[in-house]
Amino acid sequence: MSQVKQERLQNRLGPEIKEFRESCQTIQLATVDANGNPNVSYAPFALLDDGYYVLISQIAKHARNLLENPKVSLMMIEDEATSKTIYARKRLTFEANVVIVERETARWQEAVAGLTARFGEIVDGLSGLEDFKMFRLEPTQGLFVKGFGKAFQVSSDDLVDFVHLTEGHKRVKDGSEVTAPTEEL
Repeated sequence: MSQVKQERLQNRLGPEIKEFRESCQTIQLATVDANGNPNVSYAPFALLDDGYYVLISQIAKHARNLLENPKVSLMMIEDEATSKTIYARKRLTFEANVVIVERETARWQEAVAGLTARFGEIVDGLSGLEDFKMFRLEPTQGLFVKGFGKAFQVSSDDLVDFVHLTEGHKRVKDGSEVTAPTEEL
């Protein structure tokens, strides 16, 4: 892709991704335990300059999974009620590395402040409980999907690129490609 096209794409989608992320209060977490058993859950998050921060009780299965297997898949997804089509909800997903933030460090304090700014005094109470751990989720690579045929690779620092699909959706009856989600199949 030419530098000019890349800049236009970044200028158009960068703010849209930021706005979408800011509209989400929770992040879905796909974790795996030591035996490879999957689990999906969610957590409220704060985004700081080096990743997504979540405060989770280690009593919860997804927290134990993060402690056992420091890899996670993250997803923020458009609300079903506001989606134009249920099959193509807007979403932002990332693969991420997991880092435990030590209690009472400067980063712990910054993360608690970020979560408190978003969710209020409940964070002060939860962060004072021994079983609650702070996790930093460091995105490595991601995908921003705006709808059918509108998928964009996103780097950990929100740089955007087109996803190069080798083939699109095809009709069963004749193998022709579908160019719009509203076309009759």
